[in-house]
Amino acid sequence: MKFRSLYIDVSKGSYNFNDEEDPDILGIIDYGLKVHMKYKSYLLDPLDPNNPTVFGIGPFAGGIVIGSHRIVFIFKSPVSTGIHVSELGGAGFAFFRTGLDGVVVNGKSREPSIITIYSSDKGLNVKIDYIKEDELWNVYNGYEGYKGTRGLTQYIISKDKDSIIKNKSRVIVVGPAAFKTNFAGIFSYVLDEHTANITSVSDSASRGGGGSVLAKAHNVVGIVVGGTLKRDNPNIGNIKLMNQISQNVYKKQYMPTLLDKTVKYRFDPQTKTGGTFGVNYIHYKELVPYLGYNNVYYSRGVRLILHDKVIENYWKPFEDNVFDGGKLTDASKNCGEPCPVSCKKIYKGTKIDYEPAHGVGPISGIITMDESASLVNLLDDLGLDAIEAGHLISWIFDLIDKGLLNPEDVGLNDYPVFDPERIDKESSIKNSILARKLIELIGFDENNKVLKIISERGLRSAAKELDNIYHDRVSKIGLRYEDLLVYAAFGKEGYMTPNYYWSPGVLAPLYVLGKYWTDYSPSFKEPEDYETVSLKRAVLEYIVANAGFCRFHRGWAEEMMSEMYKQLIGLNVDLYSHGLKMYKAIADYQLKSGAEPEFWESKKVMDIVASLAAETSATGWEDSMYHKEKLKNWWERFYNKLNQDLNKVSL
Repeated sequence: MKFRSLYIDVSKGSYNFNDEEDPDILGIIDYGLKVHMKYKSYLLDPLDPNNPTVFGIGPFAGGIVIGSHRIVFIFKSPVSTGIHVSELGGAGFAFFRTGLDGVVVNGKSREPSIITIYSSDKGLNVKIDYIKEDELWNVYNGYEGYKGTRGLTQYIISKDKDSIIKNKSRVIVVGPAAFKTNFAGIFSYVLDEHTANITSVSDSASRGGGGSVLAKAHNVVGIVVGGTLKRDNPNIGNIKLMNQISQNVYKKQYMPTLLDKTVKYRFDPQTKTGGTFGVNYIHYKELVPYLGYNNVYYSRGVRLILHDKVIENYWKPFEDNVFDGGKLTDASKNCGEPCPVSCKKIYKGTKIDYEPAHGVGPISGIITMDESASLVNLLDDLGLDAIEAGHLISWIFDLIDKGLLNPEDVGLNDYPVFDPERIDKESSIKNSILARKLIELIGFDENNKVLKIISERGLRSAAKELDNIYHDRVSKIGLRYEDLLVYAAFGKEGYMTPNYYWSPGVLAPLYVLGKYWTDYSPSFKEPEDYETVSLKRAVLEYIVANAGFCRFHRGWAEEMMSEMYKQLIGLNVDLYSHGLKMYKAIADYQLKSGAEPEFWESKKVMDIVASLAAETSATGWEDSMYHKEKLKNWWERFYNKLNQDLNKVSL
């Protein structure tokens, strides 16, 4: 497969092109891994200017293959300290018009910079503009009625609105939190194609701190992509070929197959809801993690009572507003490509997905929809990873509730409510006020010792530092700060907070977490069996992401992908073997980085796994909460099986 990339050295303000054919490159993650190995970024600090940020699209973008228009970022993470992958929905629909497959950003700009990449029949136009640091912060504080990421987006639009409309551009930015923390994301808003006005639909590549890498390592705050070119492969626009592939695999044509396999994310007439937010609460019910995952300690009866409160005060207002009590309405939008799934659900002007909302929702003791939506907007403006923010807020609330922190230690003037019996509308509003204060202070209050440690060092290292600072509280209460934090450890300092599922898979010793590269069902199995299904899921997710696909389309794409590569791209490859080989390459990178999985350090993490074993009556594991050596045995057997499987793979 031909792969065209653009190398930008922002320290010199220079760039060059690279065209290559490599049988090992089937997509953008393959290419990103190759670049990182070339630069030996595994030897570098994640915030070193020579740690490249690679981003681009898959080979099917630019045609009629729906769901294939994500921009994928590959970078060494300041959170996990290993390689990480994060995707931005819909933005590939603008990127493909550049005529590029990938971009590599290296070096550090002398001033905050904005990269613009346009194409036309006259060729590719690349420019780097600069914004003074004080002007940037003025923009973040407010520009033409917008703040933060929206303010910077509007600033970029106002500088060259006509070109942005002409080139059908996508503006990609980082927020102020990218300069203040190590866990900021990369954000982009869908623009009105006629006016370039910012719409209510946003998307972000948030996990792993990619925004912090762009800002701190490269001093890049904005990227604009677009153009007028079409991709030079006519087959990706051939609907007859797609219908033929679908007919062979599913016995029906492409569009009916796609709509059938994505009904959960659009609108399911049976459940009368749709999207991750609408579906998850009624699907997982009392197995949804609440109150900093503390509900794993509650009886099923208490969990059901708490869940009923969430449904009544949180889910139902969303359902009534977005689906008008059970009908498909125009509150469903797409991410910027013409996709009929329209998975983005808009609640009173705010895009609501399960995990960002849950982070400033029930996981943090907030069960009122309006308050949660307001906090989602705040996180987006600051450019913070909402999942990480939710873990941070709920951890601090739990620390205060348990007596390991006082409210004033973190700039608060009141106690949060973290008792399931006391959670109601009133306490939810109170918790939301405290959460807002915390979010506003993280990274921005230089005088607060605790918050400064968290923003500069991340949650895992901060927890260990707080053990030392408040050792008397640890001794008195009998809990360490990390015992209340939910995370998987990597190497000496790396970590990853999990997606919000009560599942061993989101915390298992895999080489990439914080994504869905695992089995995340609420189940418990023997470690060797769990490793088998988790590794298979990781490889399949890799294949989907490598091709630039939205994982909401995985239901049909996974089965059709091999034939799509064969008939649309002209490559006859064993995709699973390739994905397994590339996962092995990731594992080798993590080991070279010193970012290999480490055994669980947190009591709560072990209790999450053990409680699910008890919940599911897993024979021989039901009493694991009282026999931690069993959990270590489970972890080690899982990890050993993973490495045995990967050691069979040749690179």
